[in-house]
Amino acid sequence: MLPVQASIFTGPGTANGSGGETGINSVVINNDANNITFTINTAAAQGAYVQYYVLMQYVGQGASGSTALLNSAGALNSWGPSLGISTGMNAFAATWNTGASAETYSGGVWTQNAAVSYDAGGTGFNYVTFTLPLSSLGLSVGSQFYFDVVSSYPNAAGQSAYGSLDISYPAETDGLYTPWNGTSAYDAATDAGTVVNKFGTAASEYTATGVPEPVASALLGTGTLLMLIRRRMVSVR
Repeated sequence: MLPVQASIFTGPGTANGSGGETGINSVVINNDANNITFTINTAAAQGAYVQYYVLMQYVGQGASGSTALLNSAGALNSWGPSLGISTGMNAFAATWNTGASAETYSGGVWTQNAAVSYDAGGTGFNYVTFTLPLSSLGLSVGSQFYFDVVSSYPNAAGQSAYGSLDISYPAETDGLYTPWNGTSAYDAATDAGTVVNKFGTAASEYTATGVPEPVASALLGTGTLLMLIRRRMVSVR
């Protein structure tokens, strides 16, 4: 069980375009000593193929990440626009129809490290929740990273490309609102559609903290109480 503490990042929550693209209301991230959980809340029910990407840049390590806006089955996606962080992307978590996966960048290549089923939500819901090992994203307790969350799936599936950090629904790099046209790209670091670019600031930063799990704390409290009761019974005797 993950700790109660969580970081909540609020998105524009807009639904634009002829396909009713699903805007991101908020993204909630929390972790324990071993795992990290992402919940993506949306403005409308998610499409038939839930396609979101959590793009990540380790704080202070962007130069070691991929600076390409990737569009290939081996890296990000082969359906919508190119996505990425032009100042360096070190890892990403990607959702797919019924689950999610994690990849990290090293030595010029992307490596898939884990694949999981959703904890909850997905197609037909206004949210999706998935949990991945911290290590699968190159993280551990104390790690810090900047992130953005985008969707790239074509209009027909009810989702489109935009960032959770954007003030409003932005145009892609070709100036259009048509991520399915094969010419668009989305750069979390420099996207021109943002009124204020929040990437690389505290508004886009998460720190993986090690907080005792509530269940463990509850068990500790119960054990301490039993010890006190036993001591009192011995004293009365």
